This record gives sequence, structure tokens and C-alpha cells, in this order.
Amino acid sequence: MSDVDFGRAMGASCALHPGREATGTCARCGNFTCDACSQDGASPRCPTCRERSGATFPLSRETWTFNKLWDVCWPAFQREWGMLSLAVLIYLGVSLGANLLLNVATGIGAAADSVVVAMVLGGVGFVAQQLVQGLVQLGLLRVCFDVLHGGRADVARLFSQMHKAVPYTLTMLLVFVIVMVPLALLSLLAILALVGTGLMSGVDLGSSSEQFWNALVPILGVMGLGFLVLVGPLMYLALPLYLVQPELAYSDAPPSPLEVLRRSWEAARGQRLGILGVGLAGAAAMLAGVFACCVGFIPGMALAQLLIAGMFLCLRSPRDDAESFPG
Repeated sequence: MSDVDFGRAMGASCALHPGREATGTCARCGNFTCDACSQDGASPRCPTCRERSGATFPLSRETWTFNKLWDVCWPAFQREWGMLSLAVLIYLGVSLGANLLLNVATGIGAAADSVVVAMVLGGVGFVAQQLVQGLVQLGLLRVCFDVLHGGRADVARLFSQMHKAVPYTLTMLLVFVIVMVPLALLSLLAILALVGTGLMSGVDLGSSSEQFWNALVPILGVMGLGFLVLVGPLMYLALPLYLVQPELAYSDAPPSPLEVLRRSWEAARGQRLGILGVGLAGAAAMLAGVFACCVGFIPGMALAQLLIAGMFLCLRSPRDDAESFPG
């Protein structure tokens, strides 16, 4: 039985936020708490008691390093690794189901013997797949936030983000445009440069294989050089997008897509190397799990998600709490 009363507190007000209706009581001090204080039911204690017991997240953007982040995330992972791994397993199962949905939609379109129907059903199936996977991914991050704040890993929270379908879709569309438009422009410029320098004229599809590849080598060299020149600016622009999903998952009522991107950019300011390092560490954890007879991939992915969630808690602006739960 839970230590906190999650029912409405008979019209009482929250002890810390008098303008909000109380939804429970703190298990330690007995004060009335609102949803913000109990972290939407994830914690049985109010913020004051969590602070006294050291259950709040201890790092900030001024104090965090990867070693300190690891020192926080690893004990939390050890404490809840079983339920976190179960959450990842459910997420992977949902992703597989969403992929099957896409395959069914594609199959129906192919059976209809109509290009238009096939394209429409394939597009609808793809959007549905990405939406389902994305919303459950937000739920997985929400579970990680709960654990890092001293709460339990509640797998039911995986499906707590479904009300964000519209803001999630709009934000991901904006991210898609931001990523694809520069790539399309760069590709167009590369083609124009190749045509202008005459390199494309040396490629003859009707020539022998050896002649074809000899003509193609300079083109590939130019494209590779262009990639090396542009990889730095592209990473600089793309790394803040790593924080978009955590930003959407953190607030119960997410801000507008433009505000999500603005906050992600602000959080990443001066922290891009740290974001890259955490991303590589998470990938290394999953890769180590694969080498461990593949069985460790699931807990490795759980640890990677915990590191990402912890990094976001380090980098986010302190004012986000007040904006997420206005009084």
C-alpha cells in the first residue's frame, strides 16, 4: 500500500503552493501536496522532505561533469535496474508492434494495386509508427526522471505521455524541416559544384566498370572532403536536438514547438561536448550489452536512457519548474 494518499484532499490547498488544490499528503511530514510536489504521484514525499533526505537531483549545469553524472546515475540504475529493464523491454515490444502496423499498411496498399492508395496507407502507417514509438519514448524518459528524483520506476508511466501526441507531432515536424532543409540545400550545392567543375561529365554509365569507378573516385573524394568540412557545423546545429525529447517529456503541459527548440538550444549552449560525450557513453553501454551475449542490451539501453535523462536534468534551466507548474 502506498504511503501517500493520491485521492483529492477534500478541497485542501497544497502546503507549498497555496493556489493549487492538494491531491495527497507527504508520507514524512504529513503536509498536503499537489501533483507538482508529488511529481505526478511518483514520489510519496514533498519537495522539502526530498531535499532533506537527499532525494532531489543534486547536479546543475554549473557543477556537473560526466564523472559526477555517472556517480548519480549508476546507484539509481543499480537500485531500479530490473524495472528500468522491463520498461525498455516494453518499449521495444511497442516499437515492434508499431513496425508491424507499418508493414500491414504497406501490404494492404500493395494488395490494392493502386500507387495512390499504397502511398497514402504507407504514409499513414509510417506516421502512426513514429508517433507511437515517440510517445512511448517520452514515457521511458519520464520513468527515468522519476528514478533520478528518488522515486520508483513505474512502468505504467510509459504510457503517461499520450496526451502529448499533437505537440510531439508538431515538434518532430519542425525538427524534420530543420534537419532536412539544410541537407537538401547542401546536396544541391554539391551537385551544382560537381557539374560546374566538370567532374560529372567524366561519369559514363555505358563505360566499363573500371572506367566508371576511375571517373567516380574524384567525385567521391570531393564529397568526402565536403563532409569533413561541414561535419563540425552540422554537429553544432544538431546536438541541441538531442534534448528535444527530454524537454517534451519533462513538462506535463509541454511548451510550443518553437519554445521547445529554444529551450533545447539554451540548455546546449556551451555544453555540446558534454552532450556528445554522454551520447557516446550511452552507445558504449548498449554496445557492451550486445557483446554480453546480447542479453545485456536491454539493461544497457536502460542505463543509456538514464544518462540522457540525468544530463537533461543537469542542463535544463532552473526556471523550468515554475513554468511547468504555474501557480
